Amino acid sequence: MNRFLLGILLGLAGCGTSSTKTENQPESATIAAPFKLPYDLQSPDDNVTLPKALEEISGLTYYKDGQLLCVQDEEAAVYVYDIRKKKVVKDFGFGGYGDFEGIEYVNGEVYVLESNGNLFRFKPESTQIGRTKTDLPAKTEVEGLGYDPKTKRLLLAVKNGGSASSDKAVYSFDLLNRAVFKDMQLNDEQLNGAGIDPKSYKPSAIAVHPITGEWYILTSAGKRLVITNRQAKITYSESLDPKRFRQPEGICFAPNGDLFIASEGDGKKGYLMRFAYKK
Repeated sequence: MNRFLLGILLGLAGCGTSSTKTENQPESATIAAPFKLPYDLQSPDDNVTLPKALEEISGLTYYKDGQLLCVQDEEAAVYVYDIRKKKVVKDFGFGGYGDFEGIEYVNGEVYVLESNGNLFRFKPESTQIGRTKTDLPAKTEVEGLGYDPKTKRLLLAVKNGGSASSDKAVYSFDLLNRAVFKDMQLNDEQLNGAGIDPKSYKPSAIAVHPITGEWYILTSAGKRLVITNRQAKITYSESLDPKRFRQPEGICFAPNGDLFIASEGDGKKGYLMRFAYKK
């Protein structure tokens, strides 16, 4: 891997904005109509051990031609993981060190999220790196990065809010006008109604289903998968087996709907699971 410091070109066009308009409020404190999860989370179709470099994998995204892009939380490096070969086939750096928590590949560009909300943008293997501050509320910690193609926005899931107004929220970064919005915020009543302990609801990853458009949210500490619609209604929630999901930190989908969940090693090697989409 290239281990040299890359020059960072500060600022995406119109970088950062203090706009945090709330677009969606929770509809109800209860789960919506009966929902059948199109995955068997008890039986992954593939379960592969990742190399030591990805022991602390923190994010993944579908890349192309059966490949995923992965990041880990301490080093500014992207790893290209080949699903068929079941191994890392390439890696490239994009800076120095930080606390990197999510990655998305959108329209030929890679976006990497820092826990403080900063976003890095670059083309694969490029030395020209863009960086923007999203100006989230002070002390807000984010861990999940997703992308909603319908709204053309990156989704930033809050793990710990700096205030009550940012806790349990999902912010978005509009790629067209470079504005930040508060897209969704779940409340304690809604979580309790769905059988979720609000104290354990600390998202570690988020992804948008490519076929249904639903938001899939992982919580590592609470070991849970939560699914919502764009109107902030919880449509499904399932507790995850801690033996199978030791520390789930990354989630993404293949275009055909197959689900990938990556887990940190928690003292062991990290691993990646694939769950086939069952329509």
